[in-house]
Amino acid sequence: MRVDLHSHSKYSFDADKEPASIAEMAEAAAARGLDAFAVTDHYDLFRKAAPITHDIAAVGREIEETKPAFAGRFEILWGIELGEPHANPAMAQDILSQHRFDVVVGSLHAMPNDLDLYFHDYAHLDCDALLRDYFAEVLAMERFGGFDVLAHLDYPLRVMKLPDNQPSFDNFGEFIAPVLREAVDRGYALEINAASLFSWMGHPGPDQWILREFKRMGGERISIGSDAHRAADLGRGMTECADWARQAGFDHVTLFRNRQPVRVSL
Repeated sequence: MRVDLHSHSKYSFDADKEPASIAEMAEAAAARGLDAFAVTDHYDLFRKAAPITHDIAAVGREIEETKPAFAGRFEILWGIELGEPHANPAMAQDILSQHRFDVVVGSLHAMPNDLDLYFHDYAHLDCDALLRDYFAEVLAMERFGGFDVLAHLDYPLRVMKLPDNQPSFDNFGEFIAPVLREAVDRGYALEINAASLFSWMGHPGPDQWILREFKRMGGERISIGSDAHRAADLGRGMTECADWARQAGFDHVTLFRNRQPVRVSL
């Protein structure tokens, strides 16, 4: 089954270069031969800064308006990428209680200073200390909960490369292990994200050893997503992500309907 469970439409703030309607995304899904895709637009919460929002209800309406034209061809799932839900628990709980999503993707973009990892000055930072703090924040987010999929664990690696360094998680196993243990115990699906494939890294994320450790701990649920921010990228890298999953010993992917996990064969 070909699925893409992480994508962004015109409603995401960072899809402004080539904003896509849900109908345009559905056309792209048809062209890619997908069996299902989830629209998971950004909604990022912060400790002090104003949240980055979108019109959640409008996304839901547009999905429902688009579904009839593609009925029987593939499934369109309504989701949200909820960034840092633990940073503003009250708002996170309101969002989750007011909308009937199929899937909630939990992600960590910003550290407690509300600065997205994309904008950190890595040339003048202790990057090892930052990564240790990052994993502690991911663990705090997991313990807060409210989501189904733990997204792009390797996000810092994508954005912190400098001309003279090649960042890696290889020496951070002791900090990653509690994150994986929490994901297993809480039943989160660990996401294989295609964006890393098209970055300097050249392969889907996270690394094979992380996926294998997750499986060794008893992790059974994985999710696959393109992290597309334009229609043309929807479904991009799904074959490579499926192969990456198989290399780690997985033979199925978990999608979600009405927040309930559904196991489907790769």
